[in-house]
Amino acid sequence: MMTEYNQHFEKALDFINIYQKLIDCHLVDFITEGLWDKCLPEKLRSELENIDMNDDVIWAENNIDSELSNFIQLTKSLSLESCPAVICVNDLPKLLPQSSTERLIENKFVYPKSELMNTKKSHEIEMLGKVIAEIALSTRSLVIDAGAGKAYLSTYLSEHFNIPVLAIDSSQVCHKGAINRQEKIQKRKRTLTKVCKKNLTLYYIIIIYHNVIKNCSFQIRYIVQELDDTTNYNKVVNTCYPDWSVNGNLILTGLHTCGMLVHSVIKAFLHAKDINLLLVVPCCYHLANETLSGRWNFSKNARMLAQQSIERSRYNKHLSPSLFYRAVLQIILHSMGYYNAKVGRGGPLNNFADYAKCALSKIGVDKNQIPPAYVLQEIYQNHIHFESKLRLFQMLRIYMSSVVEAAIMLDRVIFLQNNIKCSKVAVIRLFDPTLSPRCYGIIATK
Repeated sequence: MMTEYNQHFEKALDFINIYQKLIDCHLVDFITEGLWDKCLPEKLRSELENIDMNDDVIWAENNIDSELSNFIQLTKSLSLESCPAVICVNDLPKLLPQSSTERLIENKFVYPKSELMNTKKSHEIEMLGKVIAEIALSTRSLVIDAGAGKAYLSTYLSEHFNIPVLAIDSSQVCHKGAINRQEKIQKRKRTLTKVCKKNLTLYYIIIIYHNVIKNCSFQIRYIVQELDDTTNYNKVVNTCYPDWSVNGNLILTGLHTCGMLVHSVIKAFLHAKDINLLLVVPCCYHLANETLSGRWNFSKNARMLAQQSIERSRYNKHLSPSLFYRAVLQIILHSMGYYNAKVGRGGPLNNFADYAKCALSKIGVDKNQIPPAYVLQEIYQNHIHFESKLRLFQMLRIYMSSVVEAAIMLDRVIFLQNNIKCSKVAVIRLFDPTLSPRCYGIIATK
């Protein structure tokens, strides 16, 4: 497995090196910097210019021997989906010798369902929650939820499985949100019990469930604390759980742990002797401004690209009109002497003139200097022939996003597997990528 991760990482880096211009470019410069000619390989560019440029062409993924097809197949082969060492949930017993062979989760409670969440969050919490719960129950461990946010995962583990959980977040707002959410859940359960008395079968199920929860101590602690490489998790656990005997029985986890916090929890796992297992699902790659292995320096644009979702793009088969609007706006900004303007998101998309007026106002351009609507629309029409090229260009980049994501994830995995304190490490696919694009986690044991 170690060799397979290394080989996949090296191949991904080779690809990124070859296509670095295409990966590192900024789409707002598509027209002003001539990115179509500057970033695309000559053979691929020539082929694209001689085909019908519609969105369906690039999402077809046919087996025709062509530059486009070969490019797409190469990106797919270098994604995490194609890495033979990536495991699924059913493979966990191979990685965790202490894992119980009994199906603890399936039979423990009547209603182990997530509550007060949207479909995406519910899917994530139930999938990750059951994995963490099975490991925690079989090893009798306390779970530390780093960067817990509103403590969706923490609440699920504690309420449904009576697992002691320490939910840590640096935000006072999230801390209050977590407590308020827990109060809503308890209130909802009391209401549900009253309503269900008319349906005796359902009522008895709810009563059984309430008795289970009542007999549990609902062992969850919410605290506000900044987390970094120096955080002493043992000390925090001892403070919040003075009766807990810390002895190699801590699990460190995080659902969609943002940016550099991923690096901090990985280092904490290696440094803290009593944290025996790490399971973290990273996200917000663009906020991690350094790598752990030191093998590659990913630009901010590359990290932003890794955030794209090939699965969602393939499903939707269209890009937001704001992408082309912003590229045309760049021409206007340059003509007015604005070369580093930060327009940000939002704004009307019903037509370019309204979009441009809103964007120019947002960056502080005097309203008397903003061109009239007919001039703005004329500029747009003069560059409309770039639109189909920009769409294809961005779709090619979206295909590459999975390769950049693979490299970023494997950088962290290789850092772990090169440390003598780490016994086993793997990338695990946890979620449906159409629901949750950041569907991969990193699991490691000592």
